[in-house]
Amino acid sequence: MRCLLTGAVLAIMACTSAHATGSISFEAKGYLVDIVVGETSRPIVAGVSFAGPGSRQAMSLPMGRVKVDNFDTRRKTLALTFRNPGDPTLPENFRLTVRNEAGTLRIGAKSLPGRFSWAM
Repeated sequence: MRCLLTGAVLAIMACTSAHATGSISFEAKGYLVDIVVGETSRPIVAGVSFAGPGSRQAMSLPMGRVKVDNFDTRRKTLALTFRNPGDPTLPENFRLTVRNEAGTLRIGAKSLPGRFSWAM
């Protein structure tokens, strides 16, 4: 699944106006959230891809539906929310919170702890 996600990351990087510097990711029980990091004057979330359990390919999420509440690469903290506008082709609403290498994905009624990689 990682190589499929790499293709999605490259596609997002080509479409973003910020200079992409790499990607960071969260994994838990078959869920994968990959975040493209761009840099203007500071690191920003430039794109988000999502894959659920059993997915053959990650999907790029519309950034207009992603709200980044906190993103600090030095303190290694992240909090973001995705709101589905009612599109059945997109994942349901979720919230990802990260501190250091530990994160929690809240999707539907599930709260899934997982690991986060800050390596770019």
